[in-house]
Amino acid sequence: MPEESAKMVAFRKEVRAWLMANLPKGWGTPEYKMPEAQTPERQKMAMEWTKKCYDMGYTGFGYPKEYGGIERPLEERIIIREEMARTGTPGAPASLGTLLAAPTILQWGSEMQKKRFIPKILSGEESWAEGFSEPNAGSDLANVQTTATKSGDEWIINGQKIWSSMFRFADFGVLLAKSDPQAPRHRNLTFFLFDAKAKGFDRRPLRQMTGEAEFGEMFFDNLHIPDNMRVGEVGRGWYVAMTTLAAERGGGGGMGMGMGGQAEGRRQIGAGVMDMVEVAKATKRYGKRVWDDEHFRQNIAQICIETEAMRAQGMISMLKLRAAKQPPGGPEVSISKNFSAEMRQRRGELMMDIIGAYSQMMRGSPRALEDGDLVYTHVRAKGATIEMGTSEINRNIIAERILGLPR
Repeated sequence: MPEESAKMVAFRKEVRAWLMANLPKGWGTPEYKMPEAQTPERQKMAMEWTKKCYDMGYTGFGYPKEYGGIERPLEERIIIREEMARTGTPGAPASLGTLLAAPTILQWGSEMQKKRFIPKILSGEESWAEGFSEPNAGSDLANVQTTATKSGDEWIINGQKIWSSMFRFADFGVLLAKSDPQAPRHRNLTFFLFDAKAKGFDRRPLRQMTGEAEFGEMFFDNLHIPDNMRVGEVGRGWYVAMTTLAAERGGGGGMGMGMGGQAEGRRQIGAGVMDMVEVAKATKRYGKRVWDDEHFRQNIAQICIETEAMRAQGMISMLKLRAAKQPPGGPEVSISKNFSAEMRQRRGELMMDIIGAYSQMMRGSPRALEDGDLVYTHVRAKGATIEMGTSEINRNIIAERILGLPR
């Protein structure tokens, strides 16, 4: 990587100092206890952190100033993302609002929707959830059965969504529903924004193998949505949703993580290479440090190479977006998403090999290393190749839309 200019070195120090001064007390130490996902404490911390970052000008990039966007040179953006990743920040700058809703509204929304929602998303004042997958429509998203029936200047929504992210405390949500059961596939769907506090909407948590409940079910029972909350044309919701999914894969699994995305801090993106080195040096097996085993050093080096490759891919994505002056999109994000998701799993497997028997000890065990965070990261990564589009779906996108292979 090229050396940074003196100005950028000084800026990096400035960002690092600000982060250390503003992160929660004890952050990054074994004594600090991260609030469980989808709890009031975690939500409060995430929203407050987003507001701090936004007020400092450390988030909100890539959006016009009239919609609350923050203008910064690309070099500074990269440094901010890298430093946030290094310190494992609390999260919300890559929440569902900034990750999914804002890019979609910017590209497809009405002027009213852009001015009403984007500024409050970027500043962390309002949180969002996603209503796409259903019990019988996961990877086959075009098969959604939730219905949207027009009634005057409103739409009446009925149905169920599952595996909905950031669902519990969301103020608003994005929703894909079938608006014309007689229309051809892909032309029978409409995209909506909805008020999560409105009558006719309910939610229920789904507890996952980590013990947390990051995801949930959504239930729509005659939920009324005004027509001015429709995004794009009636029957064109599939194309709007593709923008949302491209932003999700590019920000959550690809560009965001490659550039230091902080959706769940270090715990979510996996232990960093330096963490792995430190643990290998501190862990002994048969009287010798794990680090002294050439096998482990080679595997750690491979993870280091892959991390830098992912970072470079993220930079390329950012440069393309900057040149095009548009939000994340395009089939290329499937490459980044698959690479980062599978690397997270490889990184977790290697860390479990390094810590040996300690890999059996989850959070709450008095003997767990790093309060069980290393094992949590490994377990959580198991879902990385399923969420945001399965690896199989993304490989199909790469094959058909990039390589030009037949279906």
